[in-house]
Formats: sequence, C-alpha cells, structure tokens
Amino acid sequence: MADERTRARRRRRRAWLRHVLGVVGLLVVFYAAPVTGLTLSGRTVVSILLTLLGVACLGWAITGQVRRQLVTGSGANMQSLVMLLELVAVVFALGYYVLALSTPGQVAGLETRTDALYFTLSTVATVGYGDVHAVGQLARSLVIVQIVFDAVFVAALVAVLRVHVRARADG
Repeated sequence: MADERTRARRRRRRAWLRHVLGVVGLLVVFYAAPVTGLTLSGRTVVSILLTLLGVACLGWAITGQVRRQLVTGSGANMQSLVMLLELVAVVFALGYYVLALSTPGQVAGLETRTDALYFTLSTVATVGYGDVHAVGQLARSLVIVQIVFDAVFVAALVAVLRVHVRARADG
C-alpha cells in the first residue's frame, strides 16, 4: 500500500514537472518568436490572423476538454487544462505584441513582450491596472475578442477545474 502511494506521488510529481517544463517552453517560444522581419502592414495581418487562428484552436481544445468532463464524466487531466489557460495568455500576448510593433499607438504603454504578457494577464484577471491599455480601434477589437473568449471558454475551463479538484478532495 505504501509503495502504491509512493509511486502515485512520483507520477504526480513527474506530471507537474512536465507541466512546468511546458510552461518554460511556452515562455521561451513567446520571447524568441521572430516578429521583426515582417513589413508593417504584413505584420498586422499576420498578427491578427495568427491570433484568431490560435484562439480558434484553443476554443476547440477547451470545448473538447469540457465536453469530455461533462458528457462522459471522465476526470479531465488537470495539467492539460492548466496548460490551455497558459496557452490562452501566450497567444493573446503575442498578438498584442505584434500589433503594437506593427501599428504603434494601438496599445498605450506596450513596448516589450513582457508588457504584452502583463496586459494579457491583467485582462484575463479583469484587474486592468490602466498603465497599459488599448487605444486604437484594432487593439480594442482584439481586447473585445479576448474578453468574450475569456468569459466563455476560460470560465468553462475554470468550472471544470473546480469540479475536478472537488472530486479529488471528496474521493
């Protein structure tokens, strides 16, 4: 019995270690993604298209996770759910960063990738400090997309996570 618990603990630790390494990998890709070689108009189009494509893929993945949880009642993989939340932040942050590079003045105070990640996370958390904020119509449109996405998909993911945590605590 003790051996089983030890093995289960090791499996959980390895799963979380893989998750942490995945997050580090996401951040490396986010900070290393080449975005400076595009022309100004091309960069804007690419930014919008890639952001929308990423959002669509994430929406599909989140819907699948929620469906598996609600329809089949199977336990969702917690690391996968959390990784999807982190991917949401990275996709929107990269979109905001490229938008700020291609059309300066769209997002006030956004000059670096860290600024973009900060802006994205403050939008997800609905704290909106105001030091970095959307000014242009294109940036505001992207923020609207993020707010609607967060309200629908991130809220659903959080609900599934809550059910998953409660089930583990009870059982």
